[in-house]
Amino acid sequence: MDRVIADRVNVEYPVFDASSQSLRHMLVLNHIPRPATSVHVGGTLERTRHRSFVRALKDVSFTIKDGDRVGLIGHNGSGKTTLLRTLAGIYEPATGTMDTFGRVMPLFNLTEGMAPDATGRELIMIRAVLLGLSEDEIADVTPEVIEFCQLGDYIDLPVRTYSTGMLVRLAFAITTAVSSEILLFDELIGAGDATFVDKAQTRLQKFVEQSSVMVVATHSADIMKKWCNRAMVFEHGSMLFDGPVDAALGEYAKLVAAAK
Repeated sequence: MDRVIADRVNVEYPVFDASSQSLRHMLVLNHIPRPATSVHVGGTLERTRHRSFVRALKDVSFTIKDGDRVGLIGHNGSGKTTLLRTLAGIYEPATGTMDTFGRVMPLFNLTEGMAPDATGRELIMIRAVLLGLSEDEIADVTPEVIEFCQLGDYIDLPVRTYSTGMLVRLAFAITTAVSSEILLFDELIGAGDATFVDKAQTRLQKFVEQSSVMVVATHSADIMKKWCNRAMVFEHGSMLFDGPVDAALGEYAKLVAAAK
């Protein structure tokens, strides 16, 4: 089954700096010599008579089916995170369409919603609401989250009393409590202290396996090889390659070499 269908997706960020509209500014930028191989980071800066904008994604098309584990690789600002946020519905395409079928779970910031005066138990509810869980789902997952993170009596203390490792444990347990059809990661999530790593890796593996589709943006070849069966290479908002992981890593290596 098709889970994601992107058709000529363009995403633009407007530039509101008034200086970008000045004649001097436009003349200077338009006459800066550029190398044959562009090495700048970010999307493409474009201008019309009336506005300036960054094209963060440019005519991106693909289909992701059940069972796909897709890695996104490219330089900083190449469009990976923008694509994830468009998949999540945070950004709307300026043109083109992005259709998803099934529950989408964006896992970009584990500590989002971490109100320091909330207790761990209250934080489970806050974070679960942000992840789109219903009241019944929250009631179902809360006992399991508490058992998994093993915080003991701290679960009823304010999270400002937690160490970083304790906070990550709780956030990880909440985030991986409910499976979804489409998982979106901006780098795979870690799990804090060493005593928790093995347990967390097993849970993460199960969490990914229960999903229909996973899309992860990463700079790690090891993560791509371990978790993905397909990869896309991005540069300046354009998708340059979509195919097997090893071939994608080879294409990305060429981009890196050309930029040196």
